[in-house]
Amino acid sequence: MKNKGEILAAILRDFKNCYFFLHNTKEFAVVEKIMNEGFIFESQLPHSTDRINPNEPIEVTYFLFQRKDYGLYTIIIAIPKSTYEIYSDVSNKNDTGIEEVMTITDPYYGDNDELIYTTSPKHILGYFNIRTAEFFSNKNWDPSFNNNLLRPPAKRPAKPDKLL
Repeated sequence: MKNKGEILAAILRDFKNCYFFLHNTKEFAVVEKIMNEGFIFESQLPHSTDRINPNEPIEVTYFLFQRKDYGLYTIIIAIPKSTYEIYSDVSNKNDTGIEEVMTITDPYYGDNDELIYTTSPKHILGYFNIRTAEFFSNKNWDPSFNNNLLRPPAKRPAKPDKLL
């Protein structure tokens, strides 16, 4: 019998040539919001997610075990490698972070004085219910989506001055 990490890894292997980033949440309402409006993250995508390789089921199993306290719903961000490489190239050419290329909204400073970005719901593959070991796809996911075709890299806003 396969464990839940092996089940999720097998599902993700069907989506070849993607980079996968996982994020857990407790509330189903948050899952729906992310799938419809995109994933909001602070500073850098790896600060709010874990990048996993579905060809390494033990890695996926470890993620699910380590992050289970964050919730039973695992959001799956799947960006085709070719699109991610385009984002990386645009980032390098414009001497800016990849987050400025990926974001669908203008970045802003959050409560922790870190920039806040939003990935498109078209990069959200779906979610995995850890309790039931079921995968639910996002109707908005679009493997051909490239944010770079819709907007230039966002400009980082000036950091607000702190009041003493």
